[in-house]
Amino acid sequence: MRIGWTLALGLLVVGPGCIGSIRETTSPRTATEMLLVSTAALRAVRLFDAAPLDGQRVYLDLTNFESIDKGYVQSALRDHLSGAGAILVDQIDPEGDRPGADVVVEVRNGALGIYDGTFTLGVPSLPITVPGLTTALVSPPLYIFRRDTSQGWAKFQLWTYDRRTRRYISRSPELWGASYYNQWYWFGVGPFDGSNDIYPDWDYEALFPDEVPRARPHGPPPPPGAGEPPQPGADAPPVPGEREGAPRGDPARDTGAPPRESPPRE
Repeated sequence: MRIGWTLALGLLVVGPGCIGSIRETTSPRTATEMLLVSTAALRAVRLFDAAPLDGQRVYLDLTNFESIDKGYVQSALRDHLSGAGAILVDQIDPEGDRPGADVVVEVRNGALGIYDGTFTLGVPSLPITVPGLTTALVSPPLYIFRRDTSQGWAKFQLWTYDRRTRRYISRSPELWGASYYNQWYWFGVGPFDGSNDIYPDWDYEALFPDEVPRARPHGPPPPPGAGEPPQPGADAPPVPGEREGAPRGDPARDTGAPPRESPPRE
């Protein structure tokens, strides 16, 4: 009897733990994680007012920017500056026939990461003592509702100085960007995708019909020339009321009368 209760408790603990278990990724980072970070970073970059840099040669300095997503942020900043009219250069000081920068824009990273939180309505996991077992068991959580939320956060700041004099020009306010992704569980079953602002909400086939591969129709291939407009002459389809086989312009073709015979030659 004791063995039966032990097996039942073991199934109770192990079984519900498999509900909603999915393999989210085979890469070091999930797509959701990368989208949360990149979306938050892009929103922070777009808050920077780059209009004063219109027409000036600008060098973007990310020496003090540390992040695994540094490459994406750098590209987003270069795109934003160039779109505002700035002329991007690859070096601060002139070198040979390569001009230097008028203004240096230095970027610092206050935050670029993910916050994870959970809201649960139900009974949390509790320890279970089973006589005869030395290993402690833990009951599965019995929740009516659970929401897992992941939020991407970015906090940047940019400041500029003159390349020639090395004097301070300006500093941006703190540039904040955020994104979110929610998953829901109901009565221990899930996860179900909830609200988010990182995945697109559109029909790919409707927006890009030319990029969606189409299935080829079944059956033999069409004969050569199928689908081409008919050529004038004998191959043209007959007009209703015409006599088949009569040449074009012959009255017999239009009236149905027997074809005229050519007079004999003398």
